[in-house]
Amino acid sequence: MSGSPSAPGRGPAELLLWARDSGLVTDSAEARRLAAMRLDLLVEGALPGGRAGHVALTARWAAFICWLDDRIDRSGMGTVPGEVEKFTAPLRRVLTCAAAPSGPSAAHAAVLARLWERTAEGMPAAWRERFTADYLDFLDATEEEIALRRDGVRLSLEAYVRLRRRTITVQPMLDVLERTGRAALTEETAADSRVRDLRWAAADVAGWANDLVSAADDTAVGQDNLVAIVARESGIPAAAARIRVAALIDKRRDDVRATATALRTASGLPRDEREGLRRYAAIVERLTAATLNWLAASGRFTGAPRGPFAAAPPFTGSARPRERDS
Repeated sequence: MSGSPSAPGRGPAELLLWARDSGLVTDSAEARRLAAMRLDLLVEGALPGGRAGHVALTARWAAFICWLDDRIDRSGMGTVPGEVEKFTAPLRRVLTCAAAPSGPSAAHAAVLARLWERTAEGMPAAWRERFTADYLDFLDATEEEIALRRDGVRLSLEAYVRLRRRTITVQPMLDVLERTGRAALTEETAADSRVRDLRWAAADVAGWANDLVSAADDTAVGQDNLVAIVARESGIPAAAARIRVAALIDKRRDDVRATATALRTASGLPRDEREGLRRYAAIVERLTAATLNWLAASGRFTGAPRGPFAAAPPFTGSARPRERDS
């Protein structure tokens, strides 16, 4: 893959070619859907000035994450007990058994295996363990969500927020960005409670904003989301609930900023750990801003309202010029 900066439109074109070759896009409708997602906005916002190869790898992860989410949520999967678990089992084997997926039913696992091999290359064992734990927790939460939905269980706001934090796939994506954004945590900094709080806050912002723009699609397929739960528990119309959710997003984004600032200004740590925390805090802030800007412009959801975060200001700290792959 070339290390030169991507020409306008080249990134999306390369992503589409990869998605076709990987079997994630099989017809013109799926190609149009991928193009409408504008994943280039998300990835370029998260990795401004990043190496072309790193940007491309991150974009592939984003496309795979969206494809998997759509496959489970929008195809009616899970109405039969065990259906989702059968679908996710090959994904689990990729990470826990290093098993080579085979057969048409495991095509999605083959995509994960290739992404995992490319991303894990050169990363320490501790990072591999963290990514594996985070991705398996995402699969656990997804299966739990589908089972609750199938059984007609309506979660409380508090319970929903805890579950949504795990189903939004932000934790694995932040792990990927440690690799592609060159902001790897040490074992000590990864265990810092402030890092955990920052990751949770970023996941909440992304999950809640996603719920805000996907509310119409979720309602159409009979799925609960944050807007519906706020409306139900507060006894207010959906329009008022959307305004309240937007306010919750703004408040949680303040938490991201405050915790990131605390990490950037941390003292009493070795210099390399301080620098690592600063780079990591910047990555999380950039992903948060990029997610909000992407959701405001993406055509992934039908009739998505352009929320008050449509012009979310990006993190402006220490931008680097675009780097070239070695």
